[in-house]
This record gives sequence, C-alpha cells and structure tokens, in this order.
Amino acid sequence: MPGKTYFGFTLGGRASRAVNAGLFVDDIDEVIEALERVLRGDYPEDPADLHQALYTAAISYPAARDVTTTGDRKSPGTFLELLVAHLVATTFGVRPGRQISVPTLDIQLTLPTDFVFDLGPEKSRIHLPVKASTRERVIQVWAHQRVLDGMHGVNRFRGLLVVLAETNRQTQANTVTEVCLPDQWTAYQMYIAQLHRVYYFDVPDKYRRLRDTYPFLEVKTFADFFYEHAEIAQPGLAIDSVVEESLDDTVV
Repeated sequence: MPGKTYFGFTLGGRASRAVNAGLFVDDIDEVIEALERVLRGDYPEDPADLHQALYTAAISYPAARDVTTTGDRKSPGTFLELLVAHLVATTFGVRPGRQISVPTLDIQLTLPTDFVFDLGPEKSRIHLPVKASTRERVIQVWAHQRVLDGMHGVNRFRGLLVVLAETNRQTQANTVTEVCLPDQWTAYQMYIAQLHRVYYFDVPDKYRRLRDTYPFLEVKTFADFFYEHAEIAQPGLAIDSVVEESLDDTVV
C-alpha cells in the first residue's frame, strides 16, 4: 500500500497478522513508559510519538496469539477491548458500563451495549465500541447509536468507534491489502445515526478522507483522543447545526 510497509512474525510454520513497520516500536521499555504517561495524563507534545507506543501495545498481543495458537479469534478482540476501555476510563475518570436501561411503559428492560460512560451532569455520555476490524457486522455500531439516540435524544451519547486496523494479509502471496467500504460508511452516517469520531491504531487513508465530504465523519489516530477528550466530554450540537456551521465557515 502506498506510504505503508508491513511485516509479520513467524513461529513454527505459523504467520502473524500484518504489522505496520512505521508504527511498531521494538523497545518494550519505551512502550511501557509511554503507557504509564498516558495513565498519569502526561502526554508527549507530539501525538505521533504517543501513537506509535499505543499501536505497538495494541498489535503485540494479537500478533503473538497468531503464531502461538490456532483459531483463537476471541482473545485478541477481548484484549483490545480491555486495553482501550481502561485507557479511556482512566482518562475520563469514570468506570464504563456494558448495558443500559430501556424506558418502556409496562416492563423494565436492559439492553446489552458496547462500553458506555456516564460523565455526569452537563457533560456528554460516551458510546465506545471497540473492534479489531470493521469488516464484519460494523452496521451494529451505527444501529446501537441509533437506539441510544432514540431513547435519549440525538447527540446525547457521543459515539467513539475505536478500531485496530483493516489489513488483510494473504500469507501465500505475502501481500497486504486494506479492506475499506467508505461508501457504506457514508450511507450509515447519513441514514442511520451519526458517530462523533472514529479512531484507528492504523488509519486507512480511504477512511481518513471521509472528513472532507458530507456528512463529515472524522477518522483519526487513537492518540488524538487523548488530546481532545476534554472537548469530546462537553455537550455538543446536533449534526444539522454542525453542518450548518461548517457551511457558514466556507461562505465567501
């Protein structure tokens, strides 16, 4: 892929998923130090320095499981969920939940969800789905956001999707491709619900460009979250108001 170089680990005839050579830090002490700084709220001046450590932490366990086990598709995803949720929870100072109460007239219902954070009065609530990739059932992310919007009002919950990568490694051909569906994402964002941010550990360029056209979906590195979390926590405007302001800014 233009601008990216990947490698893979091998062990006993097994090969790992693709690892971005430009983001992988081959120094465990440097990675641990960076994570400890995040947990203290002490972020480096350059988000790129933090992002490399975050990517290395996120990709190392899944890559290790690829070459030490066969058919383990669950634990890498679980690890990623716990890593992201812990970092976000520490940043917001709030423990997440995994279900919400559904208002009904006659019975009490609870709905299983991705991570949700109640940041308190006068602040946004956060809907945090975490995925190793979005190739399967990603429409569920927008569907959950639509349910939250329907129960509590549009933009009361801010949706922050966090994804590891969209790489697909063909082992026999020794090639790597990124599987992206930007047109489908645009349709979901326009007709189902609006996510506030999408964060990647390895950002596909096709998704990064979604910020340039309506409905203006911001796709960034996960490191960017730590530099804008205070802004995200503030109550936001509905999507129509945001679009109107964006259009006003472009008028000459």
